[in-house]
Amino acid sequence: MVQAKKAIPYYNYNKLFSYNGHYNMVVGGRGIGKSYGAKVRAVRNAIKKKEMFIYLRRYKTELTASKETFFADIASNFPDHDFRINRFVCEMSPVSERETGKKRQWQKVGYFFALSTAQSLKSVSFPDVTLIIFDEFIIEKGAFHYLPNEVTIFNNFYSTVARTRENVKVLFLANSVSIMNPYMIEWKIDPDDGQEWIIKASGFLVCHFPESKAYQTAVYETAFGRFIAGTDYADYAYGNQFADNNDALLGERHYKAKYKFSLETDSGLFSVWHDSMAGEYYVEEKQPKDNIVFTLVSQKMDKDKILITYSDAVLSTLRTAFRQAKVIFDSPSARNIFADIFKR
Repeated sequence: MVQAKKAIPYYNYNKLFSYNGHYNMVVGGRGIGKSYGAKVRAVRNAIKKKEMFIYLRRYKTELTASKETFFADIASNFPDHDFRINRFVCEMSPVSERETGKKRQWQKVGYFFALSTAQSLKSVSFPDVTLIIFDEFIIEKGAFHYLPNEVTIFNNFYSTVARTRENVKVLFLANSVSIMNPYMIEWKIDPDDGQEWIIKASGFLVCHFPESKAYQTAVYETAFGRFIAGTDYADYAYGNQFADNNDALLGERHYKAKYKFSLETDSGLFSVWHDSMAGEYYVEEKQPKDNIVFTLVSQKMDKDKILITYSDAVLSTLRTAFRQAKVIFDSPSARNIFADIFKR
C-alpha cells in the first residue's frame, strides 16, 4: 500500500498489473482507495508516457455526476500540472504555462464514456488509450439496472478501443456488493472466504479481493464505525464480505436423486434433480449426458429445446419447493440466480 497524505492508505495497483492480465478486477470494501489509486495511475501514465485513459460508467447520469469532481481528490499529487474537464474530455497543462501570458496548450489525457451509449463509438479510433477504468461495475441495490446483454456490450466496447493492440488494460472496480452480477456470473467467478486472488482464462482475467485492515481500523475508531461494529452492514461495507455469498441452501446432491430436466436462463444452463423420498430438489451446473432442456430465453430457442415462461408449471413446482427451503444448490451464484427467477 502507498501512504496517502491522509492517514488512510490507498490501493496500489503494482501487484495486480504484475500478473499482466487484460481484464483486471478489484472488488473490496468501501473507502480502500480503488478509484483514487486508479486515477492517480492513469494521470501519472499520461504525464510520463503520454498514454491516455477512459473513465467508464454504466449510464450518462452517473458520468455527469462524477466527472466534475474527477480531479478534486488527486490534483494535489501533481502540483506541476493544472487539470480541467472540457465536456467529456480530461485535459492537463503544465503550471509553468499559466504565467507566460500566452494562450495555454491543453493536452488531452482521457475521456468519459457511458457504457449504455458505447455502441455509437464503433467507428471511433483510440490509438493512445491504454487504460479503461470501469468504476462501480457492480450495482448497489436499488440503484439503476444492468444493461441487457451487458457483458457482450462491454466486450464490444473493449474491442472498439483495443482493436488488435495487446497493451489495453481494464480495471473493473466495485465494492463487494453482490456476486449476482453479470460479469461474475458470465466468467464464473466465485469468491470464497480467504481466496484473495482468482486468475481465469490463462491470465487474461485477474481478480483481486483485497483485505484492508488499516482502513477498517480507521473506520471503527469513528463514531459511525462504533455504531455499525458487529453488524452485517459492517461486514459488507468494510469487511469485504458479499452479502449474498453465504452457505444458505447449499449442499451436495443426494445419490438417490433422479434427473428431471435442465433449465436455460440468461445466466447459464442448470440441471434439476429430485429426491422423491426426501422431497428435495437439487440444482447444479453439471449436466448429464442426455438432457431435456427447457429455456426461458426465446432468442436461444431451437428444435432441441422447449420454451417456457416464468409462470409455467415446470417452474411453479420448483418455486414452491424453494419457498419451503427444499431446493439445494451447488453454489451461491446458482442459488441467487434462481432466487431472482422465483421473484418474477
